Amino acid sequence: MEIYYNSANNAASRVYHMLESSLSAYENQLSNRFDINRADNVESHFDMASQDDVLGSILSKLIPMLILMMLFSGVMAIAPSAIAGEKERGTIATLLVTPLRRNELALGKVVSLSGIALMSGISSFIGIALSLPKMIQADSEGMTLNYTFNDYLVILLIILATVLIMASAVSLLSALAKDVKNAGTMITPFMLVVVLCGLMPMFQSSTPENLTAYLIPFYNAVQVMTAVFAHEMKWMPVIVTLAANVVYTGVAVWGLTRMFNSEKVMFSK
Repeated sequence: MEIYYNSANNAASRVYHMLESSLSAYENQLSNRFDINRADNVESHFDMASQDDVLGSILSKLIPMLILMMLFSGVMAIAPSAIAGEKERGTIATLLVTPLRRNELALGKVVSLSGIALMSGISSFIGIALSLPKMIQADSEGMTLNYTFNDYLVILLIILATVLIMASAVSLLSALAKDVKNAGTMITPFMLVVVLCGLMPMFQSSTPENLTAYLIPFYNAVQVMTAVFAHEMKWMPVIVTLAANVVYTGVAVWGLTRMFNSEKVMFSK
């Protein structure tokens, strides 16, 4: 008995192992009357996944999580000190009396934090991209990275949109906090949500088809990056993700502006 399957597809792989296990148990009851996938090399003979499929499956589960964590670590390193730290040091009062509108101040905070976090994330991503070919060649001959300019462009746009909403959300929490320590405590649950979103590709068989799933911040970015690395990218999810994250960033900047306008929030002890 021969069973052909695609190991790069999680659903196909699960069905294959379930079927193979059931047939093996039935075979034992019949005193080995038949064999399942009898060949010198079972994986290469019956596994229909190409090397690009296998590599894409591995990268789609690993790289989105790494990118998300790199971006978050970059935001976490500077955002609490940039807002909650100024409240703790008392320099926020000097900043608020400058001849700037509060929405300009809020947007400037988000853009500057996003720029630093973006440089941190991109530098880390470049390091991963440059080291992956060496790792792949050392692990398995014949595997190569087969991604186009559009794939890298989409990843860059998703990283930019994600870091904007990430910096906005952390800035909001930092503005609510009384000091840097309190900001770190408030941001911890948010970090757990980001980590959970990054782990999602490891527990799903495919990216969602329903476009409403791409309205969920962070989850949408992970799903788009997963599709890109798995060679399954579609433009509509990308567009919906970018649009949703820009809208959420605008809402967060508006909320941060309202906080800057509130003396009760900015000068709380």
